[in-house]
Amino acid sequence: MRNRERIAAKHAIALALSGSLLAAGCGSEKAVRSDTPELIQGVRVETAKLRSVPEMLEAPGTVVSMATAEIAARTTGTVLRVDAKEGDSVKQGQLLAQIDEQELVARKSAAQAGLERAVAGVAEATRGVAMAQAQADIAKKTYERYTYLQQQKSVSPQEFDEIGAKNLAAQAGFEQAQARLQQAEAAKAQAESDARAADEIANYTRIRAPFDGNVVRRLVEPGTVVTPGTQLFVLEKAGMYQLDATLPAEALAAVKRGASAEVRFDALPGQSFSGKVVEMEAGADAATHTVSARIALPNDANIRSGMFGRAAFQHGEKKAMIVESDAVVERGQLRGVFIVAGNGMTAWRVITTGQRAGGMTEILSGLEDGETYIADPHGRELDGKRIAGSTEKPS
Repeated sequence: MRNRERIAAKHAIALALSGSLLAAGCGSEKAVRSDTPELIQGVRVETAKLRSVPEMLEAPGTVVSMATAEIAARTTGTVLRVDAKEGDSVKQGQLLAQIDEQELVARKSAAQAGLERAVAGVAEATRGVAMAQAQADIAKKTYERYTYLQQQKSVSPQEFDEIGAKNLAAQAGFEQAQARLQQAEAAKAQAESDARAADEIANYTRIRAPFDGNVVRRLVEPGTVVTPGTQLFVLEKAGMYQLDATLPAEALAAVKRGASAEVRFDALPGQSFSGKVVEMEAGADAATHTVSARIALPNDANIRSGMFGRAAFQHGEKKAMIVESDAVVERGQLRGVFIVAGNGMTAWRVITTGQRAGGMTEILSGLEDGETYIADPHGRELDGKRIAGSTEKPS
């Protein structure tokens, strides 16, 4: 009986040992599998090389508008409506805001009524002149006949004097009628001027865009009481922007008016624009040792005033380590590329970048000539992985 118990105990120990060994074997297999790097496919690998590249001079700057309009009120009144807001694109003549025009409409109506009265006064004075002229003509002819009769001693002196007085009165009446007509015509001219002024002032209540552009600032709200000179809007003319850039003093020898530049904006990543220097200071500032330049920008709806940008000017060539710009991966404030080792293993390496142009980026440090890198990571995490088809080189 005891012998059987010893045999059973030995079997139990053996089974326990075999189970432990089996579990240990499975664990080792899992550990091996977990250490196997993930294989990646469909990536393009390029070799970093020293190349002759254009040497670029970079100048930071801010976008400014070539044409800006500050639109102010020209009359007193309450703003009834505002039809444009900041950032809107507007067309020339487009209504931006409406000021209450009731008082001005009443003034315009009064001026129009005054003009109608003046026109009627001119018409009446014209008729008066015609009547006075007719009477003056008859009186003159009568006086001429009586003068002849008086010479013939055919009329008494009293009758002749009466006819002479009537002639003088008729001529004076004609002159007075002409004077009244002149006064009426002057009143009509003044009424016409008043009517035009009232009509023009009435137009002041309709605030319109002076040109095609963009609303940079809106300084008025419905219900605001404005007076002449109150600023309402600030507009910038569309498509007329320049980069106000600052260059180092040594740029005077390399950059001239008419020089071409490649312009990039932080707000528009991945895009570049062609610019041309239209203004350039003749000398450098003695305190800052810098030169100011204005660079004309193309007509692009994405470019707005206040944007920060950089203009790059070519001045000579240099040897530089170049990689494709798409290969550069940013992690926070750091930039790096995925390096590919001889065994196909990948590793992310921090680099220092320089100038960018034509889809290529200069590498100042972190990459050696002849090293290979992944050119198209496309935002994937490739660190510590292995490129499919690669074989580990013997040591």
